[in-house]
Amino acid sequence: MKALIYRGPFEMGIEEIDRPRVGAGDVLLRMLAVGICGSDVHGFAGKTGRRAPGMVMGHEMAGQIVKAGRKVTGFRVGQTVAVQPLLYCGKCEMCQLGQTNVCLRKRVVGVNMGTVGGFAEYLAVPAGNLFPVPATLPPTLASLAEPFAVGISAVRVAAPKASETVVIVGAGIIGLTVLLALRQRRCKRIFIVDQSKQKLAMAKSFGAVPVDFCDEDPVERIAKETSGRGVDVSIEAVGITASVQTALLATKTGGRSIWIGNSAKMIDLDMQDIVVREKTIRGIYCYDDNDFGRAVRFVGQNRETVSALVDQTVSLDEAPALFTRLARGEKECLRAIVMVSRE
Repeated sequence: MKALIYRGPFEMGIEEIDRPRVGAGDVLLRMLAVGICGSDVHGFAGKTGRRAPGMVMGHEMAGQIVKAGRKVTGFRVGQTVAVQPLLYCGKCEMCQLGQTNVCLRKRVVGVNMGTVGGFAEYLAVPAGNLFPVPATLPPTLASLAEPFAVGISAVRVAAPKASETVVIVGAGIIGLTVLLALRQRRCKRIFIVDQSKQKLAMAKSFGAVPVDFCDEDPVERIAKETSGRGVDVSIEAVGITASVQTALLATKTGGRSIWIGNSAKMIDLDMQDIVVREKTIRGIYCYDDNDFGRAVRFVGQNRETVSALVDQTVSLDEAPALFTRLARGEKECLRAIVMVSRE
C-alpha cells in the first residue's frame, strides 16, 4: 500500500509498505481523511524532535472499515469511523484513576515511532479506539473530532461558569475548538489573542472578543475591559514564552490558567506573579474516551460551523508539497486535510 513516509527534516515522500496485519481485536480501515496537525508540521521541520525518520504520521483520522478481527463486535464493514489515536494499557496507576490520557505506557498512533499513522492507505487499530460517525457526515469533518476532543477536554478541566471571563491565547485550530466548547457551556465573555487577522475574524464570528497583539498589548486591553481585574480563566494554546506570559499576566488574582500549548520545551515566566497572586496552573494533555465521544457528537451536530475550519484538501500525492509550504510559512491553514482515498 502507499504511505507518506517522513525521512527527516523537510524530507517526505510516498513509498510502498506492507498492508498492516489485523489482530483478533483489531479493525482494518481504509483511510479517508486525515488532518495535518501543527505538531506534524513542526515535526516535519525538525523543530521538536517528536517525529522520527521512517515513520508514518497522521493522528486526526477518519476511515472506513474493510475488515474486523474475529473478536470484534459492534462494527460492520463499510462503516465510517473516527479514530481515537491514544493507545493506553488500562492497567497502570493513571489508567486505574481514569486518566487514560496520561497512561504510563501510552503511545499515540502516528506520533510515536513503532506506530503507523493515518497517512497511509490502510490502518489497523484496536476496535476500542473507534467511534462511529453519522453516515451523512463527510470524512473531512469526522477527522476534526480529534482536535475538538482536545478543546473539549481543556474546557472540561477548566470548568468555567457562564458568569466567568475567559481568555484564549492562540486562535489556531485548538484555540477555536476551545472557543466553541466554551460557547457550548454558555460562557458569555471570551477574549481571544492572536496575530492572524483571518483567525481573529473567524473567532469573532464564533462570538469571541478578538485581540490582535500586533496592534495592542493584550494584557492592557484585557485589564481595561475587566476594570483592572483580569480574567477568571486563561487557556494557553500556543506553547511559547510570549503566549504563556500573556495568559498568566491576563489572569486575575486567584485565577486559573490551563495550558494546552506544547511547542517549546522550556519557557520563562514570572514566578512571583504566580506565587504572590495565588494563580493555579494546570497542564492538559489530549483527552479521554468520553471527551472524544463528545467531540464526535459536537462535530455531527454543528456541521456548518465546523466546516469553516477546513480550508484546504489535498491528495496523498500532493501532501509532501503542502507540508513543505506549511513548514516554511508560505501558507497558513486552520486545518488542511489529506484525502487519502475517496469513499
